[in-house]
Amino acid sequence: GCAAVVSVIAVTENPFASPNSLSPHSKKLDGEAEFDTSGRFVMNDFDTKKPMANFLSGLGGIWGIPMWAFYVNRGQGITAFGIQNKDGGIAKFNTAEKAYQQTPFTAFRTFLKGTRGKEKFHSMPFFPSGYDDEHPNRKMMIGMNEMEIEEIDTQNGIQTNVLYYTVPNEDFPALIRKTTFTNTGKDSVSLEILDGLGRLVPSGLSNAALDGIGRTMEAWMNVYNAGDKTITQPFFHISQGTADTAQVQIIKDGHFSLAFEETDSGSPTLLPFVVDPSVVFGVDTTMTDPSEFYNAASLEDVLTGPQGTTSRTPCSFAGLSKTLAAGASVTIISIYGHAPSLDSYLNVVTPVLLQEKFVEKKRKEATDLAKEVTSRVESETSSPIFDSYIKQSFLDNALRGGLPVVLGDVEKPKIYHIFSRIHGDLERDYNQFQLDTTYFSQGPGNFRDVNQNRRVDVSHTPAVADFNVRMFLSFVQADGYNPLTVASTLFKIPNATVPSLIDSMALETKQSAALEKLLQKSFRPGQLFSDLAKAGVPVKSNRNKFLDTVMSAAVQSPAAQYAQNGYWADHWTYTLDLVDNYLSIYPDKEEYMLYDADPVPFFMSPAVVKSRSARYSLMAKDPSQPQSMVLRVFSAVSAWGEKDFPTERQKALEAIFGDPHFLGEPNVVGGPGGTWQRIKDKDLTVCAVSPIAKLALLGIIKFSTLDPSGMGVEMEGGKPGWNDAMNGLPGILGSGMPETYEMLRILKYVQSSLNKYSRPVVFPKEFSTFLYSLQTALNYIPSSNENGDLHFWNAANDAREMYRASTISYFTGETEKWTASDLASVIDMMITRTQKGIDKAVALNGGLSPSYFYHECSNYGLTSLNKPIANTFNLHTLPLFLEGPVRHMKVLSTIEEKRDVYARTKASEMYDQELKMFLISGSLASMGPDVGRMKAFAPGWLENQSVWLHMSYKFYLELLRAGLFEEFYTEMKPGLVPFMDNDVYGRSPLEAASFIVSSAFPDPKLHGQSFLARLSGSTAEFLSMWVLMFFGSNPFTVDSNGTLQLQLLPALPGWMFTKDDNIASSTFLGTIKVVYHNPNRIDTWTSVPKSVTMTTLTGKTISSDNGILVGENALLVRNQGVTLIDVYF
Repeated sequence: GCAAVVSVIAVTENPFASPNSLSPHSKKLDGEAEFDTSGRFVMNDFDTKKPMANFLSGLGGIWGIPMWAFYVNRGQGITAFGIQNKDGGIAKFNTAEKAYQQTPFTAFRTFLKGTRGKEKFHSMPFFPSGYDDEHPNRKMMIGMNEMEIEEIDTQNGIQTNVLYYTVPNEDFPALIRKTTFTNTGKDSVSLEILDGLGRLVPSGLSNAALDGIGRTMEAWMNVYNAGDKTITQPFFHISQGTADTAQVQIIKDGHFSLAFEETDSGSPTLLPFVVDPSVVFGVDTTMTDPSEFYNAASLEDVLTGPQGTTSRTPCSFAGLSKTLAAGASVTIISIYGHAPSLDSYLNVVTPVLLQEKFVEKKRKEATDLAKEVTSRVESETSSPIFDSYIKQSFLDNALRGGLPVVLGDVEKPKIYHIFSRIHGDLERDYNQFQLDTTYFSQGPGNFRDVNQNRRVDVSHTPAVADFNVRMFLSFVQADGYNPLTVASTLFKIPNATVPSLIDSMALETKQSAALEKLLQKSFRPGQLFSDLAKAGVPVKSNRNKFLDTVMSAAVQSPAAQYAQNGYWADHWTYTLDLVDNYLSIYPDKEEYMLYDADPVPFFMSPAVVKSRSARYSLMAKDPSQPQSMVLRVFSAVSAWGEKDFPTERQKALEAIFGDPHFLGEPNVVGGPGGTWQRIKDKDLTVCAVSPIAKLALLGIIKFSTLDPSGMGVEMEGGKPGWNDAMNGLPGILGSGMPETYEMLRILKYVQSSLNKYSRPVVFPKEFSTFLYSLQTALNYIPSSNENGDLHFWNAANDAREMYRASTISYFTGETEKWTASDLASVIDMMITRTQKGIDKAVALNGGLSPSYFYHECSNYGLTSLNKPIANTFNLHTLPLFLEGPVRHMKVLSTIEEKRDVYARTKASEMYDQELKMFLISGSLASMGPDVGRMKAFAPGWLENQSVWLHMSYKFYLELLRAGLFEEFYTEMKPGLVPFMDNDVYGRSPLEAASFIVSSAFPDPKLHGQSFLARLSGSTAEFLSMWVLMFFGSNPFTVDSNGTLQLQLLPALPGWMFTKDDNIASSTFLGTIKVVYHNPNRIDTWTSVPKSVTMTTLTGKTISSDNGILVGENALLVRNQGVTLIDVYF
């Protein structure tokens, strides 16, 4: 049922100063957001509001199988759901614009025939109202792991509630739909009810086939287990595979639907189904009018009459007749899911579904699962809406980057990320999301997304330690680039260990043999359990113990895949943030992490960046003037299968794939794996270097790719940076300042580490040779010389191309050692040159950093092979983009410099005066179409001058990092989602979106409306804000004697403390409650804590009068031996 509703009403004075309202926010002064007592956002009259697409979280739990489900605020909400990916739809996946239109007709429907006294009525709850019809009162309640809709039909005296949630912690995926009818009239009512799914897609069909040849595909469709008279357990799948091949595929797995009336106790009686839509709608293919049902003599006649079960798209409507006294209710439970076979559905799944209190139990588990996931960031301030936003952001961040869990030996834990998936949904229809139908479910993601969304992992799960740092450094290739797709890590039991491991488990001989065979190949936890079940070795009891035993014996390998048509310019820029996060918790481990931890390998993709002569081509700048030729780069990378792909690299990759020790995706040739570049020795040893060597290599290679003007990093890999809508920029020799700033950060960090630890760094000889060449160029081609930047560009490119040619297949295995002082000296020259380029770039805009350039070349020569060679370039600076100032602030030294960037940015055209938010860019009117698809979009839409939350959140985060706290909280009012007017924003104020339509858009009705829900990079930025707001940038530090200490320095404004007891709290390291006591309600950044008291797991209290915990006490906190920390201001 629907929980009671409370209103969150904006106050009329400064909303941040008032603790009186339930949730202070900066909405329109007459605006309000509603939440029910379960904390669910309430969208009133949802089907007449702006169209909105969303999804259930798809959490199956660690020991469950997930189901995806998308919904819109039209019809009965759920528009598509299924298993694994778009091809596993039970209700077909449609893109958003189709879903808004079709959902009321083809998704879940409800038909009522009622009799109240002598009056008869027909009703279709939640169906679109006619022009003259009275619109019922409708609400949508959006929770973290469920969604409910409600309709109050005063005309017919019926209230209808429909609740949806997916089933966690079971061996099958399923969606529960709980439909409750309440008689709100004064006398009894008799109802004949049909309730269910308008179109159900039988298992075995791809989404593309349904879209392209859907009518043909209907010939394969069948409903099985249809029975003789009534159908109570229909099973839906195609008759056989649809491929036109000699080998016929037999389809056994299928979708199911099952329904029963909810009762207080006892075994439920299954309700009969209608699976033939013509029985309901006749020949009305629009599915508007259920005339056959309404005209039937009785529901019984409909349910027992003949039905077609083949060669058509079936429906799935459960039928029930019920008389309700005034105030009484009846609930139909419908469960839709998937099973590997009809036998499995009937004999394994069904008994589980029909267990007493199963539905109630699963709702509690679904709710508890979301609470458990978000407990790592549980917070309390004077703003409940902000507290809830923290939790929702954490959940959505985990869905994109994964939730880290610890497997195996707690002393040597293995970190594994679960629940992640690429962010595909109704609006992000271009992405192919994947939710594995296994325990520990997860799916692959993009390097950039996963890297950013794991940025604060160590802050909430300290066991992660340097896992993320090492993994993403491992993906850095010898050429400085990385693969696109990041998959969950793989595991393998060393062959020599397998027999003793199996002996320790005391299995039967048959089971031992099956397990030994499975453990010969690589695996992931969920797939291992699935394969064990198929092999007849099910593990039902002590699953955790079994898994820990296996994981303790396993070796772990990161897994990735090239999976692209070029290399992104920015992906590497996020890894230093992982280092920073690690050091904020483990500052005492820095030297070990950089120098003494196991070395990290080099990923090797089946693609190489071409040399300039190979990638440059000529094109007429003006088609009407064929002689106006300029350089272009339309083929920057050579990939496996292309005629110019180096044969020696292909052979090297084939050797890797053929290595018995190679850890790759099981049974997937060329799939994600640990494709590590080798040394050319008899064992083909994996080449690996220390983390500091890899960081230095990365920074130095990126320095060598500075553009001919010495300012931006070139997009030589054929892909742009963070702003991927600039897809054309690499083709016109584009470069970016954002990457320059991040390269500078890496060089400065490596230099400071060299100076701090004075230890040598060992490089592969090939890289050392390259470094010597750069050193020579730095010494002999100063940037102050005429054309110095151009000459250096040529020299750096020559050196880099020679280096890449020398590592195209193998490393020799020879190494060279650079002393700390020698390497720091070379890096210092790089830093100096880079800073000069930055100064030059910033001067172009009078103090505000540009973001992107391109270098036009019409002055060129030709090689002996008739290939163009650039002689000189003309620099072109693109309009203002927010990314430039955002990243520039990261390398500025003083708070005054950063405040100046903030002021200049707010005074620029990148600030939307109407919305009071920052735009992704200024006007792009002066740009030509060849920069990329952003020019195809109207101003204010997508990446063209909209409010792109990920980037505006990055800007707010830099304000916090800079110590510009008052400025941050000023911008937080209009700029953070929970404080926006949700009627304008268009969805729950707890859920971020990718972009907000700005006032530059030509249609003012859309100004301020959000699109592309939830799985946005903004969640990563917000969680970084959360860390800084509640704990400070570096909670753990080491003093001059190397002693670990902990000092929590929150940056919370006085208004965020509760009025009654003047406290604010959050969760530190995922388990420790931190309570800040602020009796004078000061802004905490204006002071430091006076004292701190911690409570250990045993209940002992330990205090410090200066607010700093030192040595063993700090270590006890980091080891999570503390439950509570009280900090006093």
